Amino acid sequence: MLNQQPISKKRRTGTPGFWALIAVGAIILIVVLAILIDQAAYYNKVHAGVSVAGIDVGGKTKAQAVAAVQAVVDKSQTSPITLTAGDKKWTLMPADVGATMDVAGAVKAAMNITREHNIFTDIGTRWKLYFSKRDVALTGTVDQTKMQTFVAGIAKDIDVAPVNAALSIENGQIKVIDSVEGKGVDQATLSKKLVSLLEALHSTTVEVPVVVKEPAVKAQDNAEAQKQAETMVSGPVTVEGGGKTWSVTAEEIASYMSFKSQEENGVSTLVPFMDSTKLQPLLTEIAPDVATDPVNATFAHDDSKAWVVPGKEGEQLDSDATAQAITDATLKNGDRTVQVVTMKKDPDLTTAKATAMGVTTKLNSYTTSYNCPAARQTNVKLCTKYSTNVFLAPGQEYNFDQQIGPRTSARGWKLAPGIVGPNQLEDVLGGGICQVSTTMFNAVGGGAAGLKITERHNHSLFISHYPKGRDATVTGGGKNLRFVNDMTHYVWITGTSTGTTTTITVWGTDEGRSTVWQVGSFYGVQGMSKTTILNSSMKAGQTAVSQAGQTGKSLKTVRTVTANGKVIHNDTFISVWPMFPEVVIVGTSSSTTTTGHTTTTGHTTTTGHTTTTGGGPPSS
Repeated sequence: MLNQQPISKKRRTGTPGFWALIAVGAIILIVVLAILIDQAAYYNKVHAGVSVAGIDVGGKTKAQAVAAVQAVVDKSQTSPITLTAGDKKWTLMPADVGATMDVAGAVKAAMNITREHNIFTDIGTRWKLYFSKRDVALTGTVDQTKMQTFVAGIAKDIDVAPVNAALSIENGQIKVIDSVEGKGVDQATLSKKLVSLLEALHSTTVEVPVVVKEPAVKAQDNAEAQKQAETMVSGPVTVEGGGKTWSVTAEEIASYMSFKSQEENGVSTLVPFMDSTKLQPLLTEIAPDVATDPVNATFAHDDSKAWVVPGKEGEQLDSDATAQAITDATLKNGDRTVQVVTMKKDPDLTTAKATAMGVTTKLNSYTTSYNCPAARQTNVKLCTKYSTNVFLAPGQEYNFDQQIGPRTSARGWKLAPGIVGPNQLEDVLGGGICQVSTTMFNAVGGGAAGLKITERHNHSLFISHYPKGRDATVTGGGKNLRFVNDMTHYVWITGTSTGTTTTITVWGTDEGRSTVWQVGSFYGVQGMSKTTILNSSMKAGQTAVSQAGQTGKSLKTVRTVTANGKVIHNDTFISVWPMFPEVVIVGTSSSTTTTGHTTTTGHTTTTGHTTTTGGGPPSS
């Protein structure tokens, strides 16, 4: 076995491999030291080589970087951007458009350049920043409404609309008007440019971008329109209708002509036409000769049912269609005769509308009779005429006083007895109308009508020939009769009167209503007193009734209206008739000679004697 000699330590350390390891280790150590130094140097700071909107923020903490950038932003807020277009100038301050810059966001992005990836990528980024700088854009926002308003204001000062080629008529000749180019601000481009400058904090002068605006119609596009217009004014046109003719001269055609723009194959061109507005003088002259009036639908009835009498359509001039017909005629070289065009004209009340009103059935009818003087008969007939032939829509209220209108002699009313106060009758214009209002109350309030009553009053004097507890008085501007059509269809109220006998009928759709009246007995009866007035100018034993009296009493009347078994109205009408004393004049003179002089003593005597009468004086 051979003896091995130990290797010398000095020999091992002197080999090339050893020194290579030493070199690599040194390099690694230097790199690690450099990384550690870099990290230490920019701990919580923006790395060197980074800027925000051109502002160097390298080596600054976040707060320092924000302060540095904000200082520049604040300074830029006081520096305007100047816009120019020719000799016109405008200035824009950032505040004018509500510009705000996101300084904090930009600084955060600057700090994250060396912190947003893995450690190796971030180390590489740090290394590159020593040789190639990075700039972070500063972003912000503007108030778009304010920006649009600012840019639109500039456009208003600069924009010139293009002028389309056109045709004109001069002295009956067709003349060509050439087109003219326009110009306008490129508002989208300008807005984008201004936002960019605001974000760059760059105060500068900007040329407003202006673009050419081409006219939609050019001269060559109107060649056909020119040819058509020349044909139109080449001669007269004859218009026929309603058995008449009207001649329109070439000069008149030229004055009635207008042009409108119309697209043909994607090209906008002019089209000549007869303008119905300009033709109005001629059309107004023609219209009456070709028109027939429409006839409204009406209603008729017999004793049990009502029906619609159909209306008729009328004819009227169709101005637009006639103008077009005249246009078509002027475009011809041969026969230039045109027929007037008419169209149907509906009546205000068509047959269909009348049918939909549902007036078909007799719902209720009521009649009153009272023999009275001729003047009162005239008033009753007139009141019936004014108060009936009325259609009430669903929900509509009827107002009797308003419906018959003012009682004046000019409207035919006569003087006749009417109640004017407590136990007072006088001749008044319209005396007797309450016979009609009473008839109306019973017609609309009963039977299958059973309408909603909103106002009713009894007379102050008891009138025996009216239905007990169901009379209804009306005074001008005072007590009234009002009711509402609370059915789902229209009702038609008709009436006839001879002056003594008056009938009012309600027509509509039978909705299953029925009415029951319950009239009670008189209560609260107060005996009529008697007042005696002594008169020395009358012979003893002679008497004369100065004022008829009335027994006081009250009465309750209940009306129940049902519809298909359900109560829809349950009304109580209280009638009150006050007591009025009978006034009797008694003579006291013992002389057998009577003179023309009459004296009445102030002596009166009131007794407890009562008289019950079954009637009373005539009512209104």
